[in-house]
Amino acid sequence: MSRLYFDYAASTPLDPRVKEAMDQAAMTAGNPSSLHASGRMLREKIDRARQSVAELLDVDETEVIFTSGATESNVAALDGIVRAARASRPEKRLRIAAGAIEHSSVSATLAQLREYGIAIDNVPVDADGRVSPEDIAKAITPDTIIVCVMWANNVLGSIQPIAEIGGVVAAARAKRGPKDPPLLFVCDAVQAMSTQPVLPRQHGIDALSLSAHKMYGPKGVGALYLKRGTPFAPLITGGGQESGRRSGTENVAGIVGLGRAADLLLVERETDRERTAALRAGLVRELRAISGLEVFGDDGRQLPGTVFVSGRENGDVMAMKFDVAGMAVSAGSACDAGSRKNSSALAALPDRKFFEKGGIRISFGRFTTEQEIRTLAAQTKKLVRQ
Repeated sequence: MSRLYFDYAASTPLDPRVKEAMDQAAMTAGNPSSLHASGRMLREKIDRARQSVAELLDVDETEVIFTSGATESNVAALDGIVRAARASRPEKRLRIAAGAIEHSSVSATLAQLREYGIAIDNVPVDADGRVSPEDIAKAITPDTIIVCVMWANNVLGSIQPIAEIGGVVAAARAKRGPKDPPLLFVCDAVQAMSTQPVLPRQHGIDALSLSAHKMYGPKGVGALYLKRGTPFAPLITGGGQESGRRSGTENVAGIVGLGRAADLLLVERETDRERTAALRAGLVRELRAISGLEVFGDDGRQLPGTVFVSGRENGDVMAMKFDVAGMAVSAGSACDAGSRKNSSALAALPDRKFFEKGGIRISFGRFTTEQEIRTLAAQTKKLVRQ
């Protein structure tokens, strides 16, 4: 039996149309900072990709910064905003309000910032893994400079009430005077990009991260949306690339791949979402009929391509059984796998049963077929009974 891939939340397959665009870009020699024709040709490719990402987000192309991926984007946003705020208010205590189930690249950065004197206020989640806008409002103090909430969780698939949180941030910001610190909304939108209309301006988001390999593009490239005028100190300095906001010779082929992936999402995302949601509904129906399995969350508040289930066995054991059976799933989040610790998302849930048991994340998308979902459901019944 050929292997089946159900780990899209860790990395989506590379769309062949994206690969074709990348292959063409990779064959052009030169440095995009060079003034000669080859350099100018590569610069044009980067500019076109930037336009594509900006169009997908409905922002200005000058607000798009290319990075090595979402981890860098998340770190750059948090670190850059904090350093800029400290430079303008060195004598003041600064605070960040953050959701309790943020990606490890965010939580680890927050831990570092805490060591440097930044106060971190963790906002709890409910049984569905969602942050309450009311709790965000309570967490904002006069010293809060950042509200940081991810669009959708990478382990549980929980979609956050981003519009409502954006409204809370805007209301708190409106009450501040000219001598008060800025209040900025930072959002990791990595898991949402492939199925959700991610429009930062509509929701008052000041900085937003995305990753190409979570939207059918290549690994090793991502982007940071940074609203014009946002106080920011660059994380990586040097040659002044990306308008001085992220130095280093650009990964042209990767950026071209991200741009092509953005073009495809702009046209196909709604169709992808509807089709994936239908696959999820059928799978969840089958899984809920299996004795000994529990499906996490409110279906209406989950990503259409992510299902987290808990069984009688440890999540690692379950994932290995699926692997032996020819199916790739994840025990928690692949980004945390090396730590061998329980997922922080599971630990933050008020209901301890998912934390105590662990579980597996099943994720799928554009290239998943109905037959593959049927095979997964049938194999799951057998594996749970073993």
